[in-house]
Amino acid sequence: MTPIELRQVQITLNGPIGTLTEARRQRILEELEGAFTPQPVPFQGAFALVNHAAREALFMTDNQLQYTAEGEVRFSPSRVEDVLGRVRDVLLLDDRFPFIMQVIGHKDANGSAFERTVDAFTPLPPITMRQYFPGLRGLGLRITFEQTPYVCDLRIEPLFSDPAYFYIQFNAGSQQTMLSIARIVEDVDEWINRLQGEMNSVIEEMLGG
Repeated sequence: MTPIELRQVQITLNGPIGTLTEARRQRILEELEGAFTPQPVPFQGAFALVNHAAREALFMTDNQLQYTAEGEVRFSPSRVEDVLGRVRDVLLLDDRFPFIMQVIGHKDANGSAFERTVDAFTPLPPITMRQYFPGLRGLGLRITFEQTPYVCDLRIEPLFSDPAYFYIQFNAGSQQTMLSIARIVEDVDEWINRLQGEMNSVIEEMLGG
């Protein structure tokens, strides 16, 4: 089975963060012990921090706290819980958040992702599809499902910048349920393991092995 390579993991916590005054921003920087540096943002009141060495970032507004890891991601639940927990504590926030996660990955197509999606994602013959859609480059598939407390969305399509790969995106949100950071990070890790395990097996079966 061809693995899904993680390229981005993003966790967005929604809640009353409050106004990010200069004093609160300074306390966040001190709590993170110099690992993150502030970055300019075009949004008034927002606060962005980047850890270049670890390729991770934090983005905050008065109602949102977002963590992003990019590159060849090796998701570390303990690391993410520590970073988010430090920000939560220094801002004196309640440890209950509805949240949204997004995971982006690439998967080797073992050929052309354009061709394989046209073959796999419609019952119509590829030649018919190309007659209907001259210049057809590929198809995408979107699967939505619920697993309480999450509403989930899995997308599969060619990676248009490099058709040797599939682009995989998985979203899950607990918009109606508030969870602790420890539970959130645990659930994100479980979803990532499912994406790289059983969901990857299903994706391969849909694509014809």
